[in-house]
Amino acid sequence: MKVQVLPKGSANTKLRIAIVTSIHPDFDFRVWKYATSLTRAGQEIHLICPWNLEEGSLIEGVKMLTFSRVENRFLRIFLVPYRVLKTLLPIIRQVDIIHFHDIDLLPLMAIVSLVKPVVYDVHENYADEMLVRNWIPRFLRWPLYWYVRFIQIIFPLILRNIVLVVPYQDHEFNNNRLNKIQIMNFASLRLLEDFKDNYMKRDSQILFSGSHYEENGSMLLLDITEEMKRRCVKAQVVATDRFSSRRYREQFEAEIKRRDLTNIRIVHCVPSDRIMSILNEATVAVLTDLRVPKAIKGIPTRLFEYMAAGLPVVASDLEILVDIISDKQCGLLARPEDPGMFVDAIEKLVNEKDFAYSLGLNGQNAFRRNFSWESQIPDLLKFYAGIITQ
Repeated sequence: MKVQVLPKGSANTKLRIAIVTSIHPDFDFRVWKYATSLTRAGQEIHLICPWNLEEGSLIEGVKMLTFSRVENRFLRIFLVPYRVLKTLLPIIRQVDIIHFHDIDLLPLMAIVSLVKPVVYDVHENYADEMLVRNWIPRFLRWPLYWYVRFIQIIFPLILRNIVLVVPYQDHEFNNNRLNKIQIMNFASLRLLEDFKDNYMKRDSQILFSGSHYEENGSMLLLDITEEMKRRCVKAQVVATDRFSSRRYREQFEAEIKRRDLTNIRIVHCVPSDRIMSILNEATVAVLTDLRVPKAIKGIPTRLFEYMAAGLPVVASDLEILVDIISDKQCGLLARPEDPGMFVDAIEKLVNEKDFAYSLGLNGQNAFRRNFSWESQIPDLLKFYAGIITQ
């Protein structure tokens, strides 16, 4: 598959880019998309990461520069910046630009930006994350929220170059001194290489492939599953094994057992580049986002994965989801406060498979035209070129 190239004159030279992540898991979806798509677009990419790979290995044209992962959250504050800087220094003169992905590197990268152009990729609503993470003690959540808000005002003014992921972030980073671009977390066209066009032959299966934690609607998913069982909806619910913590997984599984939910099963989570193997078995996908700040401000990547797979979506009626799903006619909407409304929509799609297929086809066509990751690469390269020529 070919990636779009820049229009003539927008960037005439091959850029050498260091992409840096401090905590993302091996082959994280967004980080790896950046690296491989830029390599395919003719750029030289060095990926600095804590991934379990051989140092210096070349994977899909990406040079891997690894350091040891720090598991302890307290030690991470001190050790990660040191290890990242130690890995970055040998190549810092060779690269044209440094693009980093994690807020814990923000102070370090603000200093680095004094000698080399740096881009901060703000692909999480970090302040809101402080309020919902299970591992953060409740008494620390609001202080951390305000701390994150503070450093995201101060340090970006030093490094100046910002990549945003959703429109809402433009209000948070509204200083005129900032050089901004929006690169949304769309799925890659490469997913379509593994797509199976056999929708009408599949058994009815309802898929939730998101991470499990309270604010992401995991308990709402169980409420929906319970109501489906009560109504005898002839469909299996499938959830992927992506839990925020071992404790929450135990809580989730205990709740399945307590409610005797025999119509749900948990499947092993696969890397993002192999997610189509799970999507190819489903007939309906659900987005159970609750009406909380994190969800209201963000757009889940899995929406675009579902669209790529031609799956009709039943989603919470949050404004940002309504805009896409209603406009592209690729699914149905339900109030997250009403599990029965979700089941009404699911039951309609299970019973009217031709209608469900047409919604899924609308979504897949819209994905190809408007929502692919590759469609944004020319703008990203222009953004880089503009930084270099400043």
